[in-house]
Amino acid sequence: MRVKSPPALFFLSLALSIASSSGQWSPVAPGLDYREFLQPGPVHVYVVRADRSTNAWTIDTMKGQGTMKGGHETVPNMAARYDDSITFDGHRYAVKVAINGDYYTGAGVPLQGQIMAGWLAKRFEDNGGISGFVWPGDRHPFFGGNVQNGPALQSVAFADRAKMQINQFNTPREPDALALYTWQFAPDTGTKADGVEVLVRMNGPLGVSSPAKGEIVKVRPNTGASPLPFNHVVLSAHGKAAAELLRHARPGQAVTFQLDLKDQGSPHIGLGPHDWSGAYASLGAPKNILVKGTVTREWEAKARKYAEQGKKHGSVVQDPRTAIALNDRYLFFLVIDGRSKESIGMTFTETGFFCRDVLKATDAALQDGGGSSTLWINGKVKNIPSGKGKDEKYGLLRAVCNGYFIAELLPPKKSTGFQAGQKVRAKGELRLGPGTTFGSAGKVNETDTGTVLPEPLNGIFAKGDYWWLCRFGDAEGWAAAGQLAHIQ
Repeated sequence: MRVKSPPALFFLSLALSIASSSGQWSPVAPGLDYREFLQPGPVHVYVVRADRSTNAWTIDTMKGQGTMKGGHETVPNMAARYDDSITFDGHRYAVKVAINGDYYTGAGVPLQGQIMAGWLAKRFEDNGGISGFVWPGDRHPFFGGNVQNGPALQSVAFADRAKMQINQFNTPREPDALALYTWQFAPDTGTKADGVEVLVRMNGPLGVSSPAKGEIVKVRPNTGASPLPFNHVVLSAHGKAAAELLRHARPGQAVTFQLDLKDQGSPHIGLGPHDWSGAYASLGAPKNILVKGTVTREWEAKARKYAEQGKKHGSVVQDPRTAIALNDRYLFFLVIDGRSKESIGMTFTETGFFCRDVLKATDAALQDGGGSSTLWINGKVKNIPSGKGKDEKYGLLRAVCNGYFIAELLPPKKSTGFQAGQKVRAKGELRLGPGTTFGSAGKVNETDTGTVLPEPLNGIFAKGDYWWLCRFGDAEGWAAAGQLAHIQ
C-alpha cells in the first residue's frame, strides 16, 4: 500500500474544513455540549466539547470491574459504577459523559499507567515514548511525554527517618521485595502468609510528584492478604524487605510516600516536558496525532515498510477511533464510527486533521479504537460501535479495560442519624468503603451487635444511601443507613 502523499493530505484538510455537519452544538450539562459531524467518506463523528473556563465539571478515569488487578466492563456499565460514587473528601460524581480508554491485556490490565481522583493506581511505563492525557487540578490539561517513575524514584519514609524503596506498585509481590497497594487495586492484596503487611490511613490522595502523608493503623506479620479499605494503602513486604519493614513500622506513627514521575517530553514529535504534580486523572494514550497545531506523522515510515511487505499498518487503515483533543479553551472527547458503509472510519492522519481543522484543536491523542470505541452521554450510547451481534447488525458493545468520564462534582451530603460509639445492629454485607462500588468487608447477621467507629466521613451520602463505618466482632466496614438499626 502507498501512503498518501502531501498533496492528498492537503485536499483532505480542505475537505474537512468545509465538510457538512448534522446539527449544531447542543447542551448536555453546564459547560458541556454535544454535536455530530458527517464527513466525506461518509464518516460519522460524535463529539463532546467541554468548556474549561467553567468549574461546573471535572474529569476522572474509570476501571473495568473497579479493579486494577484486571477486569473488563462496557463503557455504560463503568459509567454507572462511578456515578454517585465519592472522592477522598466526600464530593460525589454525577457522571454525564464517558468514553473508552487505553489499550489493555487479555486479563484486563491497562498497558500504560492510570491516575484516579488524584491517586496513582498504576505506574506509567518507563521510557515508553509518550504517556497520555493528563487532567490536573488547575484545569490546564496536557499530553505527557516520555516518563520515568520506577522504584528508584518511589519510596516511603518512616518516623525514625529510615527510608525504603518501593519495588512493586499494585502488582504481585515478589521475593525480598516491598510492594505498595492502594484501594483501587482489588478488595485485598492477594498475598500469601509469608510476609509483613502494614495498613496506612492516608491524609490525602496518594498522587505523583508530591509527598503524601499517612498514619500506620496496623502491623500484620505472617497473616496473609490484607483488605484494602477506602482511603488506605498497604505496604506488603517479603523476606529481607519484611525484616526491614518490621524494624521501622509502628502503629500510630506517620509515614511519607514519595511517588516521583519525571516527564522528559518527546522531542521527536515536538512534545515538551511537563510537571505532573497535581495530576488528578490520566490514562495511557497509544499515539499523539496533533502537537502544537502540527499533525504528527511519525508512523508513516513504519507504514511504508509494511506496504513494501504487502501489509497494512494500522495507522493507515480507516477504522473506528476514539480521541481526546484540546485547545486554549475547550477539551474534546470524540468517537469516529467505522467498518460500515454508513461510516468508513478514519486513519491516524485523518483524525489528526479533523481535530485541527474542524474542531480547531491544537493537540490531540488517540485512545483504543476499533470495536472498543464508545461515546456515552447521560445514559445513552451515541455512536454505533463496530461490533456485530448474532443478527449481524452493528452496535454490539465491547467490554473494555478502562475509560474517562466527565462529571459534575457535587458537594458532600451527610446525615447525623448515627454517632461514633453508638451500639447498632445491621444485616447483610459490610463494604470496604462508603458505597456499593466497594468490595465486601464481611457479612453480619441482624442479631449481631456492632459499634459505630470514629470516622470523618461517617454519614456520607453515596450510591443512594448514607454510610457509617462500623465494627461487628472481627469485621470492620461500611454499612448503609438502610442496613442499620439503633440498639435501645
